[in-house]
Amino acid sequence: MARYELLVDGDKRGRAGSDDEARAWIRGYRAEHEADDPDATHVQVLRLSAWSWLTGGSLVPRERFLDEPLRSVASPHGEENRP
Repeated sequence: MARYELLVDGDKRGRAGSDDEARAWIRGYRAEHEADDPDATHVQVLRLSAWSWLTGGSLVPRERFLDEPLRSVASPHGEENRP
């Protein structure tokens, strides 16, 4: 069983067996959606366990899997970060 299920707007799009696999999947998603969703705001990461068939799993913050900071987060000086 995969450790994580990757969702986009609530639809299942992929599975990952480890943190590194989830990180790679999100990295690929961000590259593919650089024009419309560079921060992967539409991605949800669902942690699966042996009880997920009953509980549905638990959401994990996607920021945990991002290699670089979010572009839309304001800097400490009040200006948006720009690539």
